[in-house]
Amino acid sequence: MYIIRIFQKSINNPSCLLLPFEVDSVSYDNEIKRTVREFYGKIWKTERTCCTPSPVSVKVKRVSEHPVHEALLNEIMPLEGKRILDVGCGNGNTVLKIAEQVGPYGKAVGIDFSSEGIAEAKKKAAKLGLDKITEFRVADAEKLPLEDNSFDAVISECVVCLTPNKQKVLAEKTRVLKPGGKIVMHDVISKAHMPKAVQTNSELYCSCIGGAVSQDDYIKMLKKAGLTEIKAVDYSEESAINSQILLAATDIEDEKDFQEVVNFIRNGGVGYALFVARKPQQTNLRNKGN
Repeated sequence: MYIIRIFQKSINNPSCLLLPFEVDSVSYDNEIKRTVREFYGKIWKTERTCCTPSPVSVKVKRVSEHPVHEALLNEIMPLEGKRILDVGCGNGNTVLKIAEQVGPYGKAVGIDFSSEGIAEAKKKAAKLGLDKITEFRVADAEKLPLEDNSFDAVISECVVCLTPNKQKVLAEKTRVLKPGGKIVMHDVISKAHMPKAVQTNSELYCSCIGGAVSQDDYIKMLKKAGLTEIKAVDYSEESAINSQILLAATDIEDEKDFQEVVNFIRNGGVGYALFVARKPQQTNLRNKGN
């Protein structure tokens, strides 16, 4: 059994309610998904972006303004004629940007488990006249409703850290990727042992922090998924996320928990990295998600 403390904080209300409860591992995963889905549903309704969870939190650069976003796009160039999948596409901005360059014979597809985000993405595509070369679906990243070997590249931006079963997500990305294709993603990384007070704070989890793992862990998971030619580029100097953790720590009453968070920040806290990997031309990827 897991003992989880969730800080249920409304996006429009800075007050915080502590709700202790017990859940098994399956319920724990489902609770994470529910919390993140509701959180981002509210974000996409108000056109906020990833990593800006509430008015009282420190403002962090929009992903689209971050240098790692352009680095990700550069990794999948040229785009003409390609089929590109964005896992966790939110309100579709990156998919639409890609759609402008894939041409009439390409396709830009986005999946997200937030129906609010997908609804906004579809509206934008129609308004821009890109609805014929884009496709948006509500789906779970751990179980993609897509065919094997069907995309030239699969991308994600600050998404894998939000999922409870990261290995399964990476296995699904690899499954739908064509042999020789690329997985390109950027995500928050943990640079020190993360305290439970950070992992179990729902605002920090939904802000791409509480579920982060180390750069080495991501590389190991990419290898386990059957990918090769793996590279990681650290963009931590461009990140201001640790200040958000310190802000959340001011609500911690237990002195030991508070000190663990402070030490976590002193030891590096979290950073940011870009990951690129390729699916071999010939490979057996069965059971890679276990």
